[in-house]
Amino acid sequence: MLLSNSTTSLKTRQKNNKIGTVFWTRSNILLLTGYLISLPIFTLITLSLLLPLFSASLFAFIGTSYYSTSIPSIDNASECEHTGRNWRDRKCWDNQRNPMF
Repeated sequence: MLLSNSTTSLKTRQKNNKIGTVFWTRSNILLLTGYLISLPIFTLITLSLLLPLFSASLFAFIGTSYYSTSIPSIDNASECEHTGRNWRDRKCWDNQRNPMF
């Protein structure tokens, strides 16, 4: 009985070793290494090509929206109109202020 268990475990161990050696061949290791090296490279290339598309459309949307903003440092009408802004309600208003400012 002891002999039969040892031969069975020996055969099982040999079969497991055979499966392991089939998987870890030189060509499989090279393929796996190539895949692990090329995956981040192609990911970065893809992201670098896609990022300008998203950022250009986002900044185009933000860049076209302007808000009126009062300029606190200008407190007289002549100076305000001289800089191309509007004097309204005793304040100098700039109509070209970008929200990213």
